[in-house]
Amino acid sequence: MTTTSRLALAAVILLAMPAATQAEPRFGVRFGYYTEAEDPFLGAEMLFRIIPPEIYFNPNVEAVLVDGGHYFTINADFHYDFLSGRRTFWLGTGLAILNTDPGGSADSDTDFGLNLLAGIGTRRGRVIPYAQAKLILKSDTEFVIGVGLRF
Repeated sequence: MTTTSRLALAAVILLAMPAATQAEPRFGVRFGYYTEAEDPFLGAEMLFRIIPPEIYFNPNVEAVLVDGGHYFTINADFHYDFLSGRRTFWLGTGLAILNTDPGGSADSDTDFGLNLLAGIGTRRGRVIPYAQAKLILKSDTEFVIGVGLRF
């Protein structure tokens, strides 16, 4: 990851932290599929309520399981929840830093993207299973479909 990428990520996190610390966070895990890369991913996330009960900050990382090398994303997403009983539907956006390294003698590449996302979840006690679709707008746009659990 380049110095510029690290500084951009640090700035996003620092700007969001004061608001995010106002609520009890949730931890989550997710997995799914990156359609452009044609590979599955594993991810982890935190979920912070910023403005009760509708607006959330959802920083997350996703490791795409490519053959050889690596491909991972660091995301700073925000979403607005439309609540309906135990179910919720959300729409959101965020920033992405994507790092790919095909391995071998090829150079690694860091790219910035804009995430557009929509999801649906349902509360089962303290656990929230969900499904989410995400479009990452960047030099070669990526569509991601995933499912996860928030605790």
